[in-house]
Amino acid sequence: MSSWGTLAVYRMRKVYTLLLSALLLWAWALPDFGRWYPYPEALALAQAHGRMVMVYFHSEHCPYCQQMNTFVLSDPGVSRLLEARFVVASVSVDTPEGQELARRYRVPGTPTFVFLVPKAGAWEEVGRLFGSRPRAEFLKELRQVCVKGGACG
Repeated sequence: MSSWGTLAVYRMRKVYTLLLSALLLWAWALPDFGRWYPYPEALALAQAHGRMVMVYFHSEHCPYCQQMNTFVLSDPGVSRLLEARFVVASVSVDTPEGQELARRYRVPGTPTFVFLVPKAGAWEEVGRLFGSRPRAEFLKELRQVCVKGGACG
């Protein structure tokens, strides 16, 4: 192979290495929308990425919350929709911060789901669900709130 051919191969390898490094760095920097965040972090993440927020108010001592966690929120279809369109804020009403947020959002009990979208520099509530329900019903209501909030194109 000529010196020009060797140089071209070397440059191509260098370009591929740089592209692969950039791709890995970009993938590493993406937020994990499959996890649940503290309330302030969820709002910042949603604002930065143009997503709706689902604020999940729960309690460790709430049997209906446990039912939702076990049978509904862990369902692959529900998880996929949440990961694709929302940032989930997990708020325990067992903490002082959670109690303050529950008062602010007029949460009647747990589990409560409050859906927020950024609008004119503030957060607007576009939906709310209270209580436990079957996964098919929750998924249907989640899609309706998603469309209402403009997150499901």
